Amino acid sequence: MISDEKMVSNLIALFEKSGLTELEFSNKQISLKLKRSSVKSEKTEEIVSREIKKGKDEKVTIITSPLVGTFYRAPAPDAPPFVEKGTKVSKGDVICIIEAMKMMNSIEAEFDCMIREILQENGEKVEFGTPLFEVVRD
Repeated sequence: MISDEKMVSNLIALFEKSGLTELEFSNKQISLKLKRSSVKSEKTEEIVSREIKKGKDEKVTIITSPLVGTFYRAPAPDAPPFVEKGTKVSKGDVICIIEAMKMMNSIEAEFDCMIREILQENGEKVEFGTPLFEVVRD
């Protein structure tokens, strides 16, 4: 039988490797809740956003998926999308949802920007690093 300490250690290791924002586990002996303060850390933001200089003043950035899952443009099938091409977005605004392991993870803008292109279709499977949006930073 696996020890409680080893089980907790394994769960923490799996959580750190995953893109999950929360994990809850409980059994007769243990109750564990892990939560990230944000989907992206400063280091992850460098990976998530790759800047491309275009022209003199225009900064185009590709926002990529921070985790593996299913890309959704709206909070529900019958709801309007979070953003459309041309939408101005403020830092902290939800731009899409990625479902991973039956958990809905809201992906927020890390900076003020304008959506230039939506690079994925609603319901598409995405991998870590898959380009989701092309944006112009303010």
